[in-house]
Amino acid sequence: MIDLHIHILPSLDDGPEKVEEALEMAAVYVKAGFSRVAATPHWVGGSAWQPSAEKVLKWVADFREALVKQGISLEVGPGMEVAMTMGISKLIQTGQVLTLNESRYVLVEPPFQQLPVGWEQILFEVSAVGYRVLLAHPERCSHLAREPEVIQEMVDTGVGIQANWKSLLGRYGKTIQKTAWSFLEGGLVHVLATDGHRPGDISGEKIQGMKRVLIERLGEERTRLLVEENPGRAWVGEPLVNLSPIKAPGRKKTRRRWFKWR
Repeated sequence: MIDLHIHILPSLDDGPEKVEEALEMAAVYVKAGFSRVAATPHWVGGSAWQPSAEKVLKWVADFREALVKQGISLEVGPGMEVAMTMGISKLIQTGQVLTLNESRYVLVEPPFQQLPVGWEQILFEVSAVGYRVLLAHPERCSHLAREPEVIQEMVDTGVGIQANWKSLLGRYGKTIQKTAWSFLEGGLVHVLATDGHRPGDISGEKIQGMKRVLIERLGEERTRLLVEENPGRAWVGEPLVNLSPIKAPGRKKTRRRWFKWR
């Protein structure tokens, strides 16, 4: 499996503080069945969480060396979790933020309450410069939880959607857990990722157990798309496969198409 959203680099954000903890985390992920991860430290403009691209790339290179020395067979690619704000397209073009594994996908985190004014323009501008947004954990955003038709509108215009394994596992409470399942059954999710921050966030038993539940509720082919094929497509910058709804959440007809995949 491939994880496109994980806070595994030490001393950069609210992930592990020391290299030893990051290595322990990597070992847990290998046991859980992950072969590749994109290291995605937070990037929030004007805050303490604003690492330079050069710093993240150096940390990735150093961490790869540490993994080899410890005999941990986990491939780590660079990335960032970029807060949704105006100007992301320029930040990508000027190399201030990193895309996922240096592909055409950028992981964007929406606010936990309300989408910012002009969010449509933010997404449009990213597409207009030849990149594509992978939207992180919309089930944790109150606005999107209330209005899943907005997610459908995003999907219709080329945005990829990433839900959290931890949401399905109930780590954020039953309401978010229910919302995440609703999005999955509504065909609104392309990719599952852990959003892991600590070694104890997941375990092989929990991930494999949830994978069995996914297969039971969604089917084997859809589960494979969520945890293997679509993450692999994003890893190399290929278009994601859209999923049809099993059980459609209540949503309105989409208003328009702003852009298309270039």
